[in-house]
Amino acid sequence: MSAELLIANLLRVAKEDLAGARLLARSGNRNAIYLCEQAAEKVIRAVLTSEAQHAGNKHDLDEMVDHIPDENPLKASLKEIEPLAAFATSYRYPTSSGRIKPAPRPEDFDAFAQKVESVLTAAAKRFDVDLDRREAPAGTAQPIR
Repeated sequence: MSAELLIANLLRVAKEDLAGARLLARSGNRNAIYLCEQAAEKVIRAVLTSEAQHAGNKHDLDEMVDHIPDENPLKASLKEIEPLAAFATSYRYPTSSGRIKPAPRPEDFDAFAQKVESVLTAAAKRFDVDLDRREAPAGTAQPIR
């Protein structure tokens, strides 16, 4: 698969994950924030792909973002969504004592969702991706500078 198609499809799936997260959040489902994290992860993976970096199969968003050069103008926005990593790991399972960690407050979810949407939109613009056009490659897969 070409980098252009991979980047475009990562961003499209991120858009779907974010839409799903918002639907779940409206119903009070605690998994909404996990799906929001998944959207964030896919945006980061798209940017890493443009940098010829492979993120592996982990959810360490901070480590993933650290591999993005400081010259990338999206890096600061990506750093703002790094805290979502906790929702892909420790919030998905009961603690060792059996306690279930509570979902974030609705206003905190909304703030994270807005940050993810903002960086997703910026990445789609920079890579020239039509988020509604299935299987169309990105216009560019070059690193963002």
